[in-house]
Amino acid sequence: MNKKIIIFTIIIVGFIFIFLDKMFLDQKKQIVSENKYFITKNHKPCTALYISIFYFTSISLGSLFFLGIQNISKSGWSVIIHPIMEEVSSFIPYGVFMIFLILLLNAMDIVHIFHWMNSDLYNPIFLKYDKIIDSKKLFLNIPFFLVRSIIYVLICSFFYFKIKKISCTLYISHSLNDYKKLYFRSLIFVISFSVISIFMTWDWIMSLNTHWVSTLLGWYVLSSFMITGISTITIVSIYLNKKGFFPLFRKSHLHDLSKYLFSGSLLWTYFWFSQFFLYWYGNIPEEITYFIKREEIYNSIHFWMLIPNFLVPFFGLISSQSKSNKKIVFFVSLMLLIGHYIDTYNLIAPDINEDGVKFCIFEIIGSLLIIGGFFIYILFLNFSKRKINSSEGNPFFQESKNYKYPYM
Repeated sequence: MNKKIIIFTIIIVGFIFIFLDKMFLDQKKQIVSENKYFITKNHKPCTALYISIFYFTSISLGSLFFLGIQNISKSGWSVIIHPIMEEVSSFIPYGVFMIFLILLLNAMDIVHIFHWMNSDLYNPIFLKYDKIIDSKKLFLNIPFFLVRSIIYVLICSFFYFKIKKISCTLYISHSLNDYKKLYFRSLIFVISFSVISIFMTWDWIMSLNTHWVSTLLGWYVLSSFMITGISTITIVSIYLNKKGFFPLFRKSHLHDLSKYLFSGSLLWTYFWFSQFFLYWYGNIPEEITYFIKREEIYNSIHFWMLIPNFLVPFFGLISSQSKSNKKIVFFVSLMLLIGHYIDTYNLIAPDINEDGVKFCIFEIIGSLLIIGGFFIYILFLNFSKRKINSSEGNPFFQESKNYKYPYM
């Protein structure tokens, strides 16, 4: 009951911050700083809300994708953590539905986030006519866009419910046939999501700036999904273990999760560098506007976010001893979550407003508290309905229970 009160308080505080943002917007008060963080009449309060929904949804998608990889690779060490992965994934149906709702409101001209949905851009007789956008209308048109989004929503939700259902059945039945079903469904999900995540990124992020193209963006965002998902799994596991609800979780399991965090941050950094490097040696100067725009608005935030997303996990987890230290791993996981929210904001926000990024700190905090509070509520609600140590039916359960990292 106390946890519910705290969660609902967080959500209420979030609405208060949103209300304060709306109050400042209505009064047209400008808050100007050297970093160009200000409010104007062109301010779009749904921007931060869309970013927060996408961010928390990506955490759940990354968790389910990581679970699928563990299932198809038949990794024995992680079996006791599977229930944690499944519950962190529980926000998927809510998150993808809320994203689709925002897209639908945008298509109905109620919300204005996707610039290309303005019909004037496709008509040569209007001053706003955009030849580049018009050339992409076979792919970027509202009906086809919404149909694709419905497919993303249905596929992600379908596999979440199917994988969770067969997992719960397996934990009771101890049946090898159920385990084979889990393996098969996880295999299909990993293959399917590896493909649709690319199109999802093109539609929900890259189409915000129709004049920019990146062949690496899909993989870049997918690596971010993985890192935020694993970071959340790690934080929840450490928290539950500290509270005494997850006694099977030991330093050996933490060590392996830390290795994924370490390698995942290196993979993300590789894509971060490659995205710019491809433009440079491919001599594509028009695409560099993506970086120039963010450089002007955020004062090199593209490089500053390397600190939480690369330097902190690299130096924090480079030693084997650090990988099994709960305090260090918890701190690194938290920094990765913060760093990847900054990355998500940097990907989306600059392309929503044509004349620069306008926002108020109230809307950022408010949207994070509202969506984050709802995310935590769903997480604890699902934990209250099942046993955390409920993976006994998996044939690798004993291996996971007795797992010990050999070089620790």
